[in-house]
Amino acid sequence: MKKILTAVLCAVLCLGTVVALPLGFAGCGDDNTIVVGYTLYEPMNYEENGELTGHDTELAELVLGEMLGYDVEFQIIQWDYKVMELNSGNIDVIWNGMTITDELKDAILISDPYMVNQQVLVAPNDELADYTDASDLVGVKVAVESGSAADGLVTEIEGISDKDIMRAESQSKALMEVKSGASDVAVIDITMAQSMTGEGTSYADIGYKNIGFAEEQYGVGVRKEDTELCDKINEALAELKEDGTLDELYQKYLG
Repeated sequence: MKKILTAVLCAVLCLGTVVALPLGFAGCGDDNTIVVGYTLYEPMNYEENGELTGHDTELAELVLGEMLGYDVEFQIIQWDYKVMELNSGNIDVIWNGMTITDELKDAILISDPYMVNQQVLVAPNDELADYTDASDLVGVKVAVESGSAADGLVTEIEGISDKDIMRAESQSKALMEVKSGASDVAVIDITMAQSMTGEGTSYADIGYKNIGFAEEQYGVGVRKEDTELCDKINEALAELKEDGTLDELYQKYLG
């Protein structure tokens, strides 16, 4: 996707006249690429045998590629700068287990929800019983992904000190902080906690626990001016929900 001015200028060069180009289709009719911003976050977007895979990877390819006809490219980003990456045109879509928040709604356009999520506490198995609610995080070292929903929730806990919040560049690195002992606990998405902790994982001695954070919803982010693209994504998601594909994908990666 290119900016509208770029598309119009290219149309002039190619045809000698200004023509209307469909949303997201740019560059003299031969550039139909849409760039999806993501972080490595199992089970949503992660690498397996050298290939990018995961729930949101597959869903984005299905919606944007097969259903909307784009050539889909994936570009890794730093989550804290996702809005800047999107609005600058470096990426066209944020599709990476993004929790819908009022702050994000003010900055970008967000699709209808496609999955329910929740923030959970992650800690060594033999210490999980020490935590029953959010107030128990006061006075301990807490790792979160910088700029994430967890970052916002932990920051708002009454009595917590900012010096005790370790802001990592990704949820997976927040989890590593707990494994290394640099942080006592982490707060991450339940989708990641289910996939990456417990028996049979690289974090077998670490578990997760619901300590009362409210349920959240995941959505797809696009630029505010890309209303047509957002509408098409919503239509595709509704169709996939109706025919059971969303449930099948959930069971494949999170069931």
